[in-house]
Amino acid sequence: MPTKKPSAKQLAARAKFVKMVRAKAAKSKLAKKKTVKKAAKKKTIKQTGTSNKVYDKRIEAKKPGKRKTSNPHKYRGKTIKKSTTYTENRANRSDKGRLLGVMTVNNNLIEKYKQLNTEITKYNKIYDDYVKAKKLMSTLKNKAAVIQYNIDIKRISNYLKEIKTHARELKKLL
Repeated sequence: MPTKKPSAKQLAARAKFVKMVRAKAAKSKLAKKKTVKKAAKKKTIKQTGTSNKVYDKRIEAKKPGKRKTSNPHKYRGKTIKKSTTYTENRANRSDKGRLLGVMTVNNNLIEKYKQLNTEITKYNKIYDDYVKAKKLMSTLKNKAAVIQYNIDIKRISNYLKEIKTHARELKKLL
């Protein structure tokens, strides 16, 4: 059976009704309120054990995850001939998601760090000598020498601060 087409009057009434419903929906609080879906929390592997960060920085670390044992290997004192798989969760393989052992230490950095430490000890001795000499000059009441020693002591202390800061920053890279 063929369906009857709506008349122009009926179409106009329907359009008016749809317009009115949409206007009410736009004004309603439900239309204004947007629902935001929360992202699912990412599952993380719980880290166990402790870490020797100095050792880890020298060795390139693998991510925590599945490993295959060597064949044969020892497990709890017994020799097992076939290789098995296990999951690595050790804390020394990652530190809050950042791998420690990825960076390889440059030998030049180690040498520079050692040189800075020897320079720091050398300038600490010089600083102590200048302080002793200043005290001696103040007992001899040589004002010009005391003023000169004060200037030199300030210069040496500023230089010491600078190389100690440099050594601290260099140590972070090691």
